[in-house]
Amino acid sequence: MGCDPARRRPSRLGATGLAVAAVLGIAACDSAPPSRGGRPDRIVVLAPSLTEVVYGLGEGDRVVGVCAQCDYPEAAARVPRVGGYLTPSVEVILGVRPDLVLVVPSPGNREAVRTLERAGVRVLVTADRTLDDLWGAIAAIADALGVPDRGRAMTARIQGDLEAVRTQVARLPPRRVLLVVGHRPLIVAGGGTLQDELLRIAGGVNVMADAGSAFPQVPLELVVARAPDVILDAAMGTEAGGQELFASLTTVPAVRDGRIVPLASDQLFRAGPRVGEAAALLAEALHAETAGS
Repeated sequence: MGCDPARRRPSRLGATGLAVAAVLGIAACDSAPPSRGGRPDRIVVLAPSLTEVVYGLGEGDRVVGVCAQCDYPEAAARVPRVGGYLTPSVEVILGVRPDLVLVVPSPGNREAVRTLERAGVRVLVTADRTLDDLWGAIAAIADALGVPDRGRAMTARIQGDLEAVRTQVARLPPRRVLLVVGHRPLIVAGGGTLQDELLRIAGGVNVMADAGSAFPQVPLELVVARAPDVILDAAMGTEAGGQELFASLTTVPAVRDGRIVPLASDQLFRAGPRVGEAAALLAEALHAETAGS
């Protein structure tokens, strides 16, 4: 008997549900659905950090879809987009017929991930907030792709890169650091984050480590009270915007000494294979006066 999605029994689905059902019907007509077990050959990745892990494991040829923010390595930028990091498109994802979807949890993508699971798609969810999360993600992804040895090698290489940075700064004086991630309102990196860990590895002391959340909004008065030696401006605004924001805080050592450093670094915000590079960039920014000595 032929497959005719148009002859399926009507159902009381919303617009998204109907679209998903239509995609599933078309996929079923094309061929049998992908298996939920075994070696995945068609992978969709919904986070830039995980895309970097997959390509770093040498398995980029299996990737058939990525989120709009997945732009590294260069090969990933040529893969079809399946929606944003926070707003993945269930319809587009199902349209590329993945047998594995890799995702990090967020409130924005939760319902889309649940819908994919209900559609029978195998989903692997990994955390991305800390270095321990990164080690777990690498191991889980490498196991799922059938290359556990490569996963262990990747973890060892990254840990070696981080240890090299620790050794480099071991004899240097620690720097009190404010890491800015947003200007207006002023949002900074707090404790319990990948960024806080990388700052410590790079010889920094995060002055907002106890500010109460991962990325707290803080008043300028608190910046004055915490008196950072260096302000690292990793916000997505202009360099001038950061300079103007802190210009009046002349009692803050970082402002007084001209140590407001712009830092445009994807590596710093992705729990992926390049965190060793991020730590090295932080060390250079924090200890610029010792470079080459």
